[in-house]
Parts: sequence; C-alpha cells; structure tokens
Amino acid sequence: MTPRQLLANIREPPPESLVGLMTGADGRGMRTMPFMILFNLAWLFLWPLLARQSFTWVILPTLLSVPIFLYLHLCTYFYGGPTRDRLWYIAGVFALGFVLAKFNLAALGYLIFGFFTVAFSVQWRTALFVISGVITAYVAETILLGGDLGTVLSVALPAVLLGISALYTAYTTYQQRCLRRSHVEILRLATLAERERIGRDLHDLLGHTLSVVALKSELARKLIDRDLDAARSEIGEVERVARDALAQVRNAVSGIRSTAIAAELQAATALLEAQGVKVKCETERVKLPHDRETALALSLREATTNIRRHAAASGVTIRLRQEPAQVVMEVLDNGRGGRIVPGNGLNGMRERLDHVGGTLSYESGRDGGTRLFVSVPCAA
Repeated sequence: MTPRQLLANIREPPPESLVGLMTGADGRGMRTMPFMILFNLAWLFLWPLLARQSFTWVILPTLLSVPIFLYLHLCTYFYGGPTRDRLWYIAGVFALGFVLAKFNLAALGYLIFGFFTVAFSVQWRTALFVISGVITAYVAETILLGGDLGTVLSVALPAVLLGISALYTAYTTYQQRCLRRSHVEILRLATLAERERIGRDLHDLLGHTLSVVALKSELARKLIDRDLDAARSEIGEVERVARDALAQVRNAVSGIRSTAIAAELQAATALLEAQGVKVKCETERVKLPHDRETALALSLREATTNIRRHAAASGVTIRLRQEPAQVVMEVLDNGRGGRIVPGNGLNGMRERLDHVGGTLSYESGRDGGTRLFVSVPCAA
C-alpha cells in the first residue's frame, strides 16, 4: 500500500480494514486506537536507557526501525484488502522484531504488536500456532545471541503472558460479536413473528366484518328500488357493523402499541450487556394503566438507545420504584456526560410523558455520567 493510499485510508477507513471492523462493532472511537497504543513503543527505549547501552549500536538502530514499524503497523490496521494480504504486513512487523533483536532485545515489543493483530486477523487456532512459533523462535534467537538464563526468562515470560492476553482478548471479542449478532437475529425474528401475529389478528378481526359489510351493501343496493325501508335498515346495519369494527381496530392497535415495563427492562439489560456494559437493576413490581406503563417503557427504551450510542459508559444503574401517587424511574450511567442537547428522541420522550401527565428531567454529573429521571402518575 502506498503512503498516499495509507493516508486516504486513515481519513476514511475501509469497512474491510481492522479499524473498519472495530468501528462497526464498537463505535467511531476505535478509529484512534491504532495511534493510542503507540505509547507502548517507549518500552523499546526504556531498557537501553536504563542499562546505559550504546547509542550507536542499540538506540540508533531502534530509532531507525521506528518509521518502518509505523508504516507496517498502520497498514495492518487500515489496509482494506483481503486478510491474506494484511498478513504480509503483520509478517513484516515480526521480521522487523527479529532483525532488531540483534541490537536491542526489547524489540520483543514489535512482536507483541504483531501478536494482537494476528489474533484478530486469523482463526483462533491459527493465531495460537503463529504466536507459539514466534515466541519459540525469539527465545531461540536470544539464546543464539548469547543471552544467559536471566535474559532468556526476561524475554520468554512477558512474551508468553502477552501472547495469552492477545489470544484471550481476540477470543472474548469474537464471542461478544457473536452475541451481538445473535441479539440482532433474535430481534429480527421477534419482529417478524409480531408482524405475522398482527397480520393474523387483523385478518380475523376484519375479514368477517368486511364480508358482512359487502353483503349488506349489495343487498341494500338491490332493495333501494323495491323496498326503501328495508334498504335503510340494511344501510343502518352496515353503519353499526362498521362502527363496531372501528372500535375493535382501535382496541387492537392500543394493544399493539402497549409495552410492558418488565419486558423492556429485560430487553434493555440484554442490549447493554451485549455491548459490554455492566447493568445493575434496582426495581420493584409496579402497577400502572397500560398507557402510562407504555410511556414509561418507551422512555427506558430511548434512554437505553442513547446510552448505547452516545454515552461510552461501562456501567448503568436502573432504578424503578412505586410511590403513593407516582411511579419513578431513574437511569444513571458512568459515561462521558457533558452538556446534553435534546434531540428527537428526548423531545419525543417528553411529549409522550406529557400526554399521560408524566415528567422528564436529566442532568450530567460533576464527575461524568448522566442521570435521567422519569415519573408517571399512578392514576389520572
């Protein structure tokens, strides 16, 4: 990949790149991750400086290797082609580590960068084989370079521990991705089942009624020239049937729109935990008319969506309690907080609560995070 193409990919990461995949799964904040982890390069210079190693034979070769590493490292994360081609950049990082080891054994740091990228680029078993082989080869190189037992152990121990860490991180990330996909699939199937149920209900509800309306309208048309009173009677019957059908449809739509707070609590917990957020629920059983319960449940749904999209929180607490005159819900997160600009979601939540006599308030904490407070009256 040319430097110009690399810069273009950094500005707009391809969806197939490592950064593109991480951004799609965990948010746009992952775009800066390849740059943030570069602080670990300090380890390449820490040992030579503490050991007062030669600038010409140790520190200078390490400095010269850094631009090559940066190019390979950024290509690894921002390359948008096939995975097999990305592996060549990872192999380049490994090769650079082996070459620099002749001058500076802290070049193990380059190999550790490679451990994490290869763990996220290939299957788990393949990554295990590659990382084990690289560690074995590096330990062998350390011995060939004349390293004593203490030096070999100081190389092998962190290499093994960080190799295991890379494999574990990649495995848990893969499991979380599978969990998110399963959650999306469950929601899709639940939506499909609900659509089919609504279709069946509307067919059962309106099929017979509309057939009666059609038959009686046809009969009234035939009678209008022969028996006007009978035609009027049939038209009146059509009006009655139509009004009954309208009432039944309204009741059915109210049932479709209603949402139980208990079910929404479970859905919110599952959604947040699938994003790696720890959820703590302090809830009581509450009893509300269905319109107020629906307003409360939809407020929780909107709060959950906002936390997932904007808060970057690691923990959320949901409190629900019933007081003598109202039901109160609090949603607190430990995310970034800051100034809250109401959008369509919060404005829609407020309008929905106003319709049932409820209230909405929110505030950002001094140490970060956001607190949302919702109250709904128990009765009109």
